[in-house]
Amino acid sequence: MNLAATASSLLAAALALAVAPAAAQDMYGAMIQQQMNAMNANIARGQQMVGDIVRQRMADPQVQAGYRQYLAQMRASGRPAMDYPSYTYNWIYTAGFSAQGIAHARATEAGIARAEQAKVRELRDAQAQRGQAQQQQREHYAAHQQEAGRGLLGQSTYVAPNGAALALPHTWQPNTRHSWQGQTYRVDASGTYHVLGSDGWWYPMQARR
Repeated sequence: MNLAATASSLLAAALALAVAPAAAQDMYGAMIQQQMNAMNANIARGQQMVGDIVRQRMADPQVQAGYRQYLAQMRASGRPAMDYPSYTYNWIYTAGFSAQGIAHARATEAGIARAEQAKVRELRDAQAQRGQAQQQQREHYAAHQQEAGRGLLGQSTYVAPNGAALALPHTWQPNTRHSWQGQTYRVDASGTYHVLGSDGWWYPMQARR
């Protein structure tokens, strides 16, 4: 096996993986930004529609008469009054300030508050998932960096049947036997590594890619 070629390949792979965490961050950031842009666009359209309706109702004599009566009540009580556009909006929202309309408006406000809380939870969940994905990318990158470092030392990671991961020289040749850090290994004719168990049996190992 050409050690220089192996080291070169591992370094190239490590450099390619270096952009992975940034790419994942950009992907999740773009997804959240897209959702926020769509939400802001919907809000803007809704505000435009409400503004058009309010301007139309401001010309309604019934609304104008109600506002004059409202102003007189506020002045008599010494309390500040809403401006005419705000009064008209609330007049529409509460069906002329009727008891049924006010109850409906309160129920609607409660529903909006619940929907906003749900959106906040969704955003927090998305941010948590984004953070988790970034952490996984960092761990994945660190593992590959470690593997690249082992490659420069002429070693690779081999996984035993019990899940143990061992760093062993990848330069061992087929049909050879080796003692390494207190364990005995052999490489069969196909190049597969085996570890000698305490029961005297040979167990195959898988090279981590």
